[in-house]
Amino acid sequence: MSESVLNPNESLAIIQKVVNSTRQDYHIQRKFYILWGMLIAVASFSQYAILNQILSLPWFSPWILFPGIGLILSVFWGSSSKNSSLSYYNHFVLTMWFTLYIAMGLSLFISLFNQISPFPFLLICVGIGTSISGFLMKNRLFVLCGIIFGLGAIYCVYLPIQQQLLLNGACMIIGNVMPNLISHHV
Repeated sequence: MSESVLNPNESLAIIQKVVNSTRQDYHIQRKFYILWGMLIAVASFSQYAILNQILSLPWFSPWILFPGIGLILSVFWGSSSKNSSLSYYNHFVLTMWFTLYIAMGLSLFISLFNQISPFPFLLICVGIGTSISGFLMKNRLFVLCGIIFGLGAIYCVYLPIQQQLLLNGACMIIGNVMPNLISHHV
């Protein structure tokens, strides 16, 4: 296979194409970040209301209902996507979040088995994913939001479970929903 030398204009055109593809992929994925951030926040606030007897439902119902809605919408949105081929960025982000979801599931299992709160571990996982996404997009807001998740995880350790639910919900809105709503460009 022969190598061809690109002139500076061709090199810049290729780089611009990759950057535009990354931005387009992010704008497609944005709705997933907003959806899951809102659903986890609402589940956290709902469980807080249940534990404080504001709502009369089984304690686990928000963690079945809201992620169930998210799963259905994610599958529907993902299958209706017109983009059949994944860019490297999109493939990496999907693989990263899939791996982090496995880590979150294991953290949840281990936490419940040992009867400790899962929220510090879950916030760390979401913070890692948010920070890495921010570094990939060269977006300082997302890197900052990843740090907010990390600080929230540390603060969670010092709170009772009911206040951890409020902190988890607030972190999801501040660190996941708001930056994706206000970030129209990368």
